[in-house]
Amino acid sequence: MYVGEFLLWFGSAIKAETRKKLKMGYTSGDMTLKEVQKNYTQESVSNNPRPIGPYYAYNDRYLEIRGGMFENFRGILTWISLLIFFIPYSAGYLSLGIILDLCMDEVTNKASAYFAMTIASIIFFISTYLCIRYFRYIYRFELFTIRHIRVRFNRITKQVYIQRPKYCGGTVVFKWEHIMPANFGETGSDMGGTNMVNLITFHPYKTGFPVAQSVGIGKNTYHAQDYKDEWEFIRRYMEHGPENLPKPRLSTHLPMPFHGFEGHIKPMIHAAKNAPTAWVYLLLIPVFLILLPFYTIGYFISECLCWQPRWPKVIRQAGKVGKPIPKETTLADYPPNIQQALLDSRLQWCVRDEKTGKFVDYGNS
Repeated sequence: MYVGEFLLWFGSAIKAETRKKLKMGYTSGDMTLKEVQKNYTQESVSNNPRPIGPYYAYNDRYLEIRGGMFENFRGILTWISLLIFFIPYSAGYLSLGIILDLCMDEVTNKASAYFAMTIASIIFFISTYLCIRYFRYIYRFELFTIRHIRVRFNRITKQVYIQRPKYCGGTVVFKWEHIMPANFGETGSDMGGTNMVNLITFHPYKTGFPVAQSVGIGKNTYHAQDYKDEWEFIRRYMEHGPENLPKPRLSTHLPMPFHGFEGHIKPMIHAAKNAPTAWVYLLLIPVFLILLPFYTIGYFISECLCWQPRWPKVIRQAGKVGKPIPKETTLADYPPNIQQALLDSRLQWCVRDEKTGKFVDYGNS
Protein backbone atom coordinates (compact mmCIF):
# COMPACT_ATOMS: atom_id res chain seq x y z
CA MET A 1 0.00 0.00 0.00
CA TYR A 2 2.75 2.45 0.94
CA VAL A 3 5.22 1.05 -1.59
CA GLY A 4 4.99 4.15 -3.80
CA GLU A 5 5.64 6.61 -0.97
CA PHE A 6 8.43 4.41 0.39
CA LEU A 7 10.21 4.22 -2.97
CA LEU A 8 9.96 7.98 -3.44
CA TRP A 9 11.46 8.60 0.00
CA PHE A 10 13.94 5.72 -0.23
CA GLY A 11 15.31 7.12 -3.49
CA SER A 12 16.16 10.39 -1.74
CA ALA A 13 17.03 9.31 1.82
CA ILE A 14 19.15 6.24 1.07
CA LYS A 15 22.73 6.41 2.33
CA ALA A 16 25.51 6.76 -0.22
CA GLU A 17 27.13 3.53 1.01
CA THR A 18 23.88 1.60 0.64
CA ARG A 19 23.32 3.13 -2.78
CA LYS A 20 26.72 1.81 -3.90
CA LYS A 21 26.00 -1.66 -2.53
CA LEU A 22 22.70 -1.77 -4.41
CA LYS A 23 24.40 -0.33 -7.49
CA MET A 24 21.93 2.53 -7.63
CA GLY A 25 22.85 5.71 -9.42
CA TYR A 26 21.42 9.19 -9.05
CA THR A 27 18.54 9.73 -11.46
CA SER A 28 18.14 13.25 -12.78
CA GLY A 29 14.74 14.85 -12.23
CA ASP A 30 15.40 17.98 -14.24
CA MET A 31 12.61 20.51 -14.59
CA THR A 32 12.50 23.79 -16.45
CA LEU A 33 12.64 27.15 -14.77
CA LYS A 34 9.17 27.93 -16.08
CA GLU A 35 7.73 24.83 -14.42
CA VAL A 36 9.14 25.47 -10.94
CA GLN A 37 8.56 29.24 -10.89
CA LYS A 38 4.86 29.04 -11.70
CA ASN A 39 2.32 29.49 -8.92
CA TYR A 40 -0.14 26.68 -9.62
CA THR A 41 -2.57 27.83 -6.94
CA GLN A 42 -3.73 30.78 -9.06
CA GLU A 43 -4.65 29.03 -12.31
CA SER A 44 -8.05 27.45 -12.84
CA VAL A 45 -7.87 24.11 -14.64
CA SER A 46 -11.53 23.05 -14.57
CA ASN A 47 -15.02 24.51 -14.66
CA ASN A 48 -16.40 21.58 -12.69
CA PRO A 49 -14.76 21.37 -9.25
CA ARG A 50 -15.70 18.02 -7.69
CA PRO A 51 -14.81 16.44 -4.31
CA ILE A 52 -14.14 12.87 -5.44
CA GLY A 53 -12.46 11.97 -2.16
CA PRO A 54 -12.47 10.14 0.12
CA TYR A 55 -12.52 13.10 2.52
CA TYR A 56 -12.17 12.79 6.28
CA ALA A 57 -12.83 16.40 7.28
CA TYR A 58 -14.30 19.53 5.70
CA ASN A 59 -14.97 22.83 7.45
CA ASP A 60 -14.17 26.53 7.27
CA ARG A 61 -10.63 25.94 8.53
CA TYR A 62 -9.36 22.88 6.69
CA LEU A 63 -10.22 19.92 4.52
CA GLU A 64 -8.62 16.52 4.80
CA ILE A 65 -8.32 13.89 2.09
CA ARG A 66 -6.92 10.38 1.99
CA GLY A 67 -3.41 10.12 0.66
CA GLY A 68 -1.43 7.15 -0.49
CA MET A 69 -0.75 5.43 -3.78
CA PHE A 70 -1.70 1.87 -4.75
CA GLU A 71 -4.63 1.67 -2.31
CA ASN A 72 -6.38 -0.37 -5.00
CA PHE A 73 -3.83 -3.16 -4.45
CA ARG A 74 -4.21 -3.17 -0.68
CA GLY A 75 -4.95 -6.63 0.67
CA ILE A 76 -2.58 -8.69 -1.46
CA LEU A 77 0.39 -8.15 0.83
CA THR A 78 -1.85 -8.76 3.83
CA TRP A 79 -2.67 -12.29 2.72
CA ILE A 80 0.99 -13.01 1.92
CA SER A 81 2.02 -11.73 5.36
CA LEU A 82 -0.63 -13.75 7.17
CA LEU A 83 0.54 -16.86 5.33
CA ILE A 84 4.12 -16.24 6.45
CA PHE A 85 2.97 -15.42 10.01
CA PHE A 86 1.27 -18.82 10.07
CA ILE A 87 4.70 -20.50 10.20
CA PRO A 88 5.75 -19.21 13.65
CA TYR A 89 2.14 -19.41 14.86
CA SER A 90 1.71 -23.08 13.95
CA ALA A 91 5.18 -23.98 15.27
CA GLY A 92 4.53 -22.18 18.56
CA TYR A 93 1.07 -23.73 18.89
CA LEU A 94 2.47 -27.21 18.32
CA SER A 95 5.32 -26.69 20.76
CA LEU A 96 3.01 -25.33 23.47
CA GLY A 97 0.58 -28.21 22.96
CA ILE A 98 3.34 -30.77 23.43
CA ILE A 99 4.56 -29.01 26.57
CA LEU A 100 1.07 -29.09 28.06
CA ASP A 101 0.70 -32.78 27.22
CA LEU A 102 4.05 -33.51 28.89
CA CYS A 103 3.09 -31.56 31.99
CA MET A 104 -0.20 -33.46 32.26
CA ASP A 105 1.60 -36.74 31.64
CA GLU A 106 -0.56 -37.58 28.61
CA VAL A 107 2.35 -38.65 26.37
CA THR A 108 3.33 -42.29 25.99
CA ASN A 109 6.47 -41.80 23.88
CA LYS A 110 8.26 -38.96 25.66
CA ALA A 111 11.40 -39.19 23.52
CA SER A 112 9.44 -38.45 20.35
CA ALA A 113 7.52 -35.71 22.13
CA TYR A 114 10.73 -33.99 23.31
CA PHE A 115 12.19 -34.25 19.79
CA ALA A 116 9.06 -32.79 18.17
CA MET A 117 8.90 -30.04 20.77
CA THR A 118 12.55 -29.13 20.14
CA ILE A 119 12.11 -28.96 16.36
CA ALA A 120 8.89 -26.93 16.66
CA SER A 121 10.54 -24.53 19.14
CA ILE A 122 13.53 -24.02 16.85
CA ILE A 123 11.23 -23.28 13.91
CA PHE A 124 9.20 -20.91 16.08
CA PHE A 125 12.16 -18.86 17.33
CA ILE A 126 13.94 -18.72 13.97
CA SER A 127 10.83 -17.76 11.98
CA THR A 128 9.79 -15.20 14.61
CA TYR A 129 13.25 -13.65 14.50
CA LEU A 130 13.23 -13.49 10.70
CA CYS A 131 9.78 -11.87 10.69
CA ILE A 132 10.78 -9.24 13.24
CA ARG A 133 14.26 -8.61 11.91
CA TYR A 134 13.71 -8.67 8.16
CA PHE A 135 10.13 -9.29 7.05
CA ARG A 136 8.87 -6.28 9.02
CA TYR A 137 10.25 -4.09 6.24
CA ILE A 138 7.69 -5.74 3.95
CA TYR A 139 4.57 -6.27 6.06
CA ARG A 140 4.71 -2.74 7.49
CA PHE A 141 3.46 -1.46 4.13
CA GLU A 142 0.01 -2.85 5.04
CA LEU A 143 0.10 -4.16 8.61
CA PHE A 144 0.86 -2.63 12.02
CA THR A 145 1.30 0.85 10.59
CA ILE A 146 -0.73 4.00 9.89
CA ARG A 147 -4.12 2.97 8.54
CA HIS A 148 -4.27 5.74 5.92
CA ILE A 149 -1.94 8.51 4.85
CA ARG A 150 -3.78 11.80 5.32
CA VAL A 151 -3.25 15.17 3.68
CA ARG A 152 -4.74 18.24 5.36
CA PHE A 153 -5.16 21.57 3.55
CA ASN A 154 -5.48 24.46 6.01
CA ARG A 155 -6.88 27.55 4.32
CA ILE A 156 -6.27 29.80 7.33
CA THR A 157 -2.54 29.13 7.68
CA LYS A 158 -2.16 28.47 3.93
CA GLN A 159 -0.28 25.27 4.64
CA VAL A 160 -0.41 21.62 3.60
CA TYR A 161 0.20 18.88 6.18
CA ILE A 162 1.06 15.33 5.15
CA GLN A 163 0.84 12.51 7.68
CA ARG A 164 2.93 9.51 6.62
CA PRO A 165 4.83 6.68 8.35
CA LYS A 166 8.39 7.58 9.32
CA TYR A 167 9.82 5.17 6.77
CA CYS A 168 8.02 7.20 4.08
CA GLY A 169 9.31 10.57 5.29
CA GLY A 170 7.08 11.16 8.31
CA THR A 171 4.74 14.09 8.91
CA VAL A 172 5.72 17.20 6.97
CA VAL A 173 4.50 20.80 6.65
CA PHE A 174 4.76 22.89 3.48
CA LYS A 175 3.35 26.16 2.19
CA TRP A 176 0.24 25.96 0.04
CA GLU A 177 1.73 28.29 -2.57
CA HIS A 178 4.60 25.82 -3.12
CA ILE A 179 2.36 22.97 -4.25
CA MET A 180 2.70 21.59 -7.78
CA PRO A 181 0.14 19.17 -9.32
CA ALA A 182 2.09 16.50 -11.17
CA ASN A 183 -0.55 14.71 -13.27
CA PHE A 184 -1.30 17.54 -15.66
CA GLY A 185 -0.32 21.03 -16.71
CA GLU A 186 3.24 22.31 -16.67
CA THR A 187 4.63 19.54 -14.47
CA GLY A 188 3.04 16.52 -16.12
CA SER A 189 0.72 15.18 -18.78
CA ASP A 190 -2.90 14.11 -18.82
CA MET A 191 -2.60 10.61 -17.36
CA GLY A 192 -5.83 9.20 -18.72
CA GLY A 193 -6.20 5.43 -18.52
CA THR A 194 -3.42 4.94 -15.99
CA ASN A 195 -5.52 4.16 -12.89
CA MET A 196 -3.39 6.49 -10.75
CA VAL A 197 -4.17 8.86 -7.90
CA ASN A 198 -3.73 12.62 -8.08
CA LEU A 199 -0.05 13.26 -7.43
CA ILE A 200 1.14 16.50 -5.82
CA THR A 201 4.76 17.58 -5.40
CA PHE A 202 6.73 20.13 -3.42
CA HIS A 203 9.89 20.91 -5.40
CA PRO A 204 13.09 22.05 -3.62
CA TYR A 205 13.22 25.16 -5.80
CA LYS A 206 10.16 26.39 -3.94
CA THR A 207 10.51 24.80 -0.49
CA GLY A 208 14.25 25.04 0.11
CA PHE A 209 14.21 21.40 1.21
CA PRO A 210 17.07 19.47 -0.49
CA VAL A 211 14.80 17.08 -2.41
CA ALA A 212 11.24 17.03 -3.69
CA GLN A 213 8.49 15.48 -1.58
CA SER A 214 5.44 13.96 -3.25
CA VAL A 215 2.24 12.27 -2.19
CA GLY A 216 -0.78 10.86 -3.98
CA ILE A 217 -4.24 12.00 -2.91
CA GLY A 218 -7.75 10.73 -3.53
CA LYS A 219 -8.96 7.72 -5.47
CA ASN A 220 -7.46 5.97 -8.45
CA THR A 221 -9.08 6.97 -11.72
CA TYR A 222 -8.93 6.17 -15.41
CA HIS A 223 -10.21 9.61 -16.40
CA ALA A 224 -7.76 12.49 -16.80
CA GLN A 225 -10.47 15.07 -16.11
CA ASP A 226 -10.97 13.66 -12.61
CA TYR A 227 -7.51 14.85 -11.63
CA LYS A 228 -8.29 18.38 -12.74
CA ASP A 229 -11.76 18.49 -11.21
CA GLU A 230 -10.58 17.43 -7.76
CA TRP A 231 -7.52 19.66 -7.87
CA GLU A 232 -9.77 22.58 -8.84
CA PHE A 233 -12.06 21.78 -5.91
CA ILE A 234 -9.11 21.89 -3.48
CA ARG A 235 -7.62 24.98 -5.14
CA ARG A 236 -10.86 26.97 -4.92
CA TYR A 237 -11.40 25.90 -1.32
CA MET A 238 -7.93 27.13 -0.34
CA GLU A 239 -8.12 30.35 -2.34
CA HIS A 240 -11.77 31.35 -1.92
CA GLY A 241 -13.25 29.25 0.86
CA PRO A 242 -15.99 26.59 0.93
CA GLU A 243 -18.70 28.91 -0.39
CA ASN A 244 -20.11 27.94 -3.79
CA LEU A 245 -18.45 24.53 -3.61
CA PRO A 246 -20.20 21.16 -3.30
CA LYS A 247 -19.86 19.68 0.17
CA PRO A 248 -18.02 16.34 0.10
CA ARG A 249 -19.40 13.22 1.69
CA LEU A 250 -17.17 12.41 4.65
CA SER A 251 -15.65 8.98 5.17
CA THR A 252 -14.63 7.36 8.45
CA HIS A 253 -11.18 6.44 9.70
CA LEU A 254 -12.56 3.24 11.17
CA PRO A 255 -12.20 -0.12 9.37
CA MET A 256 -15.21 -0.93 7.23
CA PRO A 257 -15.78 -4.07 5.11
CA PHE A 258 -16.91 -2.05 2.08
CA HIS A 259 -13.86 0.25 1.93
CA GLY A 260 -11.88 -2.11 -0.26
CA PHE A 261 -14.77 -3.06 -2.53
CA GLU A 262 -14.85 0.03 -4.74
CA GLY A 263 -11.11 0.31 -5.15
CA HIS A 264 -10.88 -3.30 -6.29
CA ILE A 265 -13.99 -3.57 -8.42
CA LYS A 266 -13.22 -0.54 -10.61
CA PRO A 267 -10.06 -2.07 -12.19
CA MET A 268 -12.00 -5.30 -12.76
CA ILE A 269 -14.86 -3.50 -14.48
CA HIS A 270 -12.37 -1.55 -16.56
CA ALA A 271 -10.65 -4.79 -17.60
CA ALA A 272 -14.00 -6.35 -18.53
CA LYS A 273 -15.06 -3.33 -20.59
CA ASN A 274 -11.80 -3.45 -22.50
CA ALA A 275 -11.86 -7.21 -23.04
CA PRO A 276 -10.99 -7.85 -26.72
CA THR A 277 -13.57 -10.60 -27.22
CA ALA A 278 -16.71 -11.97 -25.62
CA TRP A 279 -14.85 -15.17 -24.67
CA VAL A 280 -12.31 -13.21 -22.67
CA TYR A 281 -15.14 -11.31 -21.04
CA LEU A 282 -16.81 -14.57 -19.96
CA LEU A 283 -13.52 -15.95 -18.64
CA LEU A 284 -13.02 -12.83 -16.52
CA ILE A 285 -16.31 -13.32 -14.65
CA PRO A 286 -15.24 -16.33 -12.49
CA VAL A 287 -11.87 -14.66 -11.90
CA PHE A 288 -13.64 -11.57 -10.58
CA LEU A 289 -15.90 -13.65 -8.35
CA ILE A 290 -12.81 -15.20 -6.72
CA LEU A 291 -10.49 -12.20 -6.60
CA LEU A 292 -12.97 -9.54 -5.46
CA PRO A 293 -13.79 -11.19 -2.08
CA PHE A 294 -10.11 -12.09 -1.71
CA TYR A 295 -8.97 -8.48 -2.16
CA THR A 296 -11.84 -6.95 -0.17
CA ILE A 297 -11.36 -9.18 2.88
CA GLY A 298 -7.60 -8.59 2.75
CA TYR A 299 -8.20 -4.83 2.66
CA PHE A 300 -10.49 -5.04 5.70
CA ILE A 301 -7.99 -7.18 7.66
CA SER A 302 -5.27 -4.66 6.83
CA GLU A 303 -7.41 -1.79 8.15
CA CYS A 304 -8.19 -3.72 11.35
CA LEU A 305 -4.51 -4.39 12.03
CA CYS A 306 -3.51 -0.75 11.58
CA TRP A 307 -4.25 2.43 13.53
CA GLN A 308 -4.96 6.06 12.72
CA PRO A 309 -2.77 8.37 14.83
CA ARG A 310 -3.80 11.89 15.77
CA TRP A 311 -2.15 14.88 14.20
CA PRO A 312 0.38 16.72 16.38
CA LYS A 313 -1.32 19.26 18.62
CA VAL A 314 0.14 22.24 16.78
CA ILE A 315 -1.44 20.99 13.52
CA ARG A 316 -4.78 20.20 15.17
CA GLN A 317 -4.99 23.76 16.49
CA ALA A 318 -3.51 25.45 13.41
CA GLY A 319 -5.74 28.26 12.17
CA LYS A 320 -7.50 28.86 15.47
CA VAL A 321 -7.33 32.35 16.94
CA GLY A 322 -4.22 32.84 19.06
CA LYS A 323 -2.68 29.48 18.18
CA PRO A 324 0.80 29.17 16.64
CA ILE A 325 1.38 28.40 12.99
CA PRO A 326 3.15 25.05 12.46
CA LYS A 327 6.78 25.32 11.46
CA GLU A 328 7.59 24.30 7.90
CA THR A 329 9.61 21.16 7.44
CA THR A 330 13.36 21.69 7.08
CA LEU A 331 16.43 19.50 6.79
CA ALA A 332 17.12 19.95 10.51
CA ASP A 333 13.96 18.00 11.37
CA TYR A 334 15.65 14.73 10.39
CA PRO A 335 18.44 12.71 12.05
CA PRO A 336 22.03 13.51 10.96
CA ASN A 337 22.40 10.37 8.83
CA ILE A 338 19.18 11.14 6.94
CA GLN A 339 20.26 14.75 6.51
CA GLN A 340 23.47 13.67 4.81
CA ALA A 341 21.64 11.24 2.54
CA LEU A 342 19.20 13.97 1.50
CA LEU A 343 22.06 16.36 0.80
CA ASP A 344 23.76 13.70 -1.32
CA SER A 345 20.55 13.33 -3.36
CA ARG A 346 19.89 17.02 -3.89
CA LEU A 347 21.65 17.16 -7.26
CA GLN A 348 18.88 14.98 -8.70
CA TRP A 349 16.59 18.01 -8.58
CA CYS A 350 18.29 20.31 -11.02
CA VAL A 351 16.43 23.13 -12.72
CA ARG A 352 17.26 24.03 -16.32
CA ASP A 353 16.70 27.44 -17.83
CA GLU A 354 14.81 26.65 -21.03
CA LYS A 355 16.10 29.84 -22.67
CA THR A 356 19.82 29.29 -22.12
CA GLY A 357 19.80 25.50 -21.67
CA LYS A 358 21.96 25.85 -18.55
CA PHE A 359 21.27 24.66 -15.02
CA VAL A 360 20.07 27.24 -12.53
CA ASP A 361 21.96 27.57 -9.25
CA TYR A 362 19.18 28.00 -6.71
CA GLY A 363 21.18 26.99 -3.64
CA ASN A 364 20.63 23.26 -4.08
CA SER A 365 24.13 22.35 -5.24
